[in-house]
Amino acid sequence: MKLIIVESPTKSKTIFRLLKIPTIATKGHILDLPPKGFGLYIDDNSIQGKYIFLPFKKRLIEKINQIAKNCDEIYIGTDPDREGEMIAYHIFQNLNHNRKFRIYFHEITKQSLLKAISQKTSINLNLVQAQKARRFLDRIIGYSLSPLLWQQFKNRNLSAGRVQSAALYLIVKREREIKNFIKEKYYLLKVILMTELGKREVWLIDEKNELKKLRDQEKLTYLERIRKAKHLYLDKETEIIKTLSAPLALDTEMLQRLAFEKLKFAPQKTMFLAQKLFELGFITYHRTDSHFINKNFSDKVKDFITKNYGEEYFQYPRQIKSKLSFEAHEAIRPTSLNSPKLNGDFLKLYELIFFQTILAHFSPAKIKERHFFFFNDDLRFEGKEISILFDGFLKLKPVDIETEKWPELKRGDKLSIKSYQFIEKETQPPPRFTESSLIKTLKKLGIGRPSTYVPILETLKKRKYVKKINQSLQPTELGEEIIKFLESRKEEILNLDFTKNTEEKLDLIAQGKENADEFLKIFWSKYVQKSLMSD
Repeated sequence: MKLIIVESPTKSKTIFRLLKIPTIATKGHILDLPPKGFGLYIDDNSIQGKYIFLPFKKRLIEKINQIAKNCDEIYIGTDPDREGEMIAYHIFQNLNHNRKFRIYFHEITKQSLLKAISQKTSINLNLVQAQKARRFLDRIIGYSLSPLLWQQFKNRNLSAGRVQSAALYLIVKREREIKNFIKEKYYLLKVILMTELGKREVWLIDEKNELKKLRDQEKLTYLERIRKAKHLYLDKETEIIKTLSAPLALDTEMLQRLAFEKLKFAPQKTMFLAQKLFELGFITYHRTDSHFINKNFSDKVKDFITKNYGEEYFQYPRQIKSKLSFEAHEAIRPTSLNSPKLNGDFLKLYELIFFQTILAHFSPAKIKERHFFFFNDDLRFEGKEISILFDGFLKLKPVDIETEKWPELKRGDKLSIKSYQFIEKETQPPPRFTESSLIKTLKKLGIGRPSTYVPILETLKKRKYVKKINQSLQPTELGEEIIKFLESRKEEILNLDFTKNTEEKLDLIAQGKENADEFLKIFWSKYVQKSLMSD
């Protein structure tokens, strides 16, 4: 008899349905640092953690060991990431069996599961060390800073953390920018020219060929000058052929952002739905930084696109190589092109994933731009004609970008001015973060990982550091005061480069290029001791 161990009950049921191999779920981690107390032991040589069984998990391990007595082989199929590797590692440590193996799969299909079993292997200790380093690091920061917050604010429900505090700092910093922003009014000058094809508009530009923004006093000067001008003369015409590539295949941040924009799903809801879709076998693993799609699946998409749109519309998706090759997940995609039996929000999210996967396989669009530069004395204007030469992925996702056609012109041609208009505008403050745009910013800055974004957002709301108003995140008074306090202490966790560099170090540990103990000792001496000694 064989046995498969996973972390999720839904995942367990799906695997048993597909393989008919007994499958048991741990329901997450079985061991962790104690919820109360520091739980770390630090000496000159290393930093060790006191791992304890989580509630009811010791009994579960005893049950698994009882079942294991009748098993020939046992496969640990927890998620293919650092958290999943640590769960697998702890199962290995507490499983009394000689033939226990780690298996990896990024989608729950019969073919993928059988392949994983045929390629059974051992625990990736580099991933375990990276998870341990992250867990210890966050415990050290939390337990060095949180008591200071309790003392300062007389509230033991407060906490500080490496990614959490960086995210709150971004929100508070943006709120300060908004409060300090002073709106300024400006004008754009639009002129209507008469051509043999009718009226065409041109806009006043500066020496950088950008729209010229006029202040009130400048407007009066340019009003007088444009009144005197009766014609504009063509200086030159340029033509540019642009290639617009199809969007990348979905990673976690893109899925959360698009689900927010198109379906109005909060990231927490999106990840809950995606988790179930993965566990039921409808999509690939949903926590990923990768845009890669394997060729076998892409070939199926090729047949689909060729049949429905034509062979010229297919192109293999753009690939951006992940620096984390050891965690080379695929992008988030359907496991099949067949219509699933889903409904409600599950169907909506699945259809979004399906659409974006197909879209990522479309050919680029080709756009032609003609730019016309006119002058009168030292006044310079630009007109533009945009046309689609080949629609490519725009066939599936139409965009209204074509403009009115201009006639053929040559240098020196004179066009009469039909009318002009000053368009009043006002500078705008930067927008407040939404959950989606904050996640996008954290990803761009290299702060956190796909698995951390939603828990961090929930912590900020739970601690009442931020409030959500009309989809926007605004810091509460408490949130602003906490950042002020951390700034007064010159806390390094508010240094975004520090947080990014720390994340990169964790990646290097996961690749076996950095030693976790050395990293933690250096971090302890440089950050924690300095921080604590300053009190």
